Amino acid sequence: MKDYSSQLQQIISKAAPILKALNEDHFNLRSAPGKWSKKEILGHLIDSAYNNHQRFIRAEKQGNLIFSGYDPEDWVIKNNYQQRGPVELVDTWVTTNKHLAILLAQLSATAYEQQYTDHNFHQICMIHPAEEEPTSLAYLAEDYIFHLEHHLAQLIEGYVKLAEEV
Repeated sequence: MKDYSSQLQQIISKAAPILKALNEDHFNLRSAPGKWSKKEILGHLIDSAYNNHQRFIRAEKQGNLIFSGYDPEDWVIKNNYQQRGPVELVDTWVTTNKHLAILLAQLSATAYEQQYTDHNFHQICMIHPAEEEPTSLAYLAEDYIFHLEHHLAQLIEGYVKLAEEV
């Protein structure tokens, strides 16, 4: 079984110093009109950590992998990420992901590997399994890391995903 906590901690250790070194102008950039700025992308990653943390906590006791989704656009606007400083955002991103990494380290192999057919990952995950396909918390952890690195590649020029480092 993969050590998702260690993977997440490696990503934080690799990305945080790079993000902290970027200037305010870099964080205000938008790839196109109507798209999120880099501050808003980082804010979205903070929101994702919050939402996924509670999913991992609830999963074992609820007996299924059906979780409420959230509206990322609404959360980014309501959290006012564009008006916040990049240092605050990077620090918050680091803290929320370290918090999640601690939780991931506490989950048992049984919790990660338990298969569920009662899930809504086809709706809430970035990589959508088939609705009827059995899935697990390991799948959710993989998807979270994939999603995180997808967006880090938008924030950090030349970012190499952990899975690609060899």
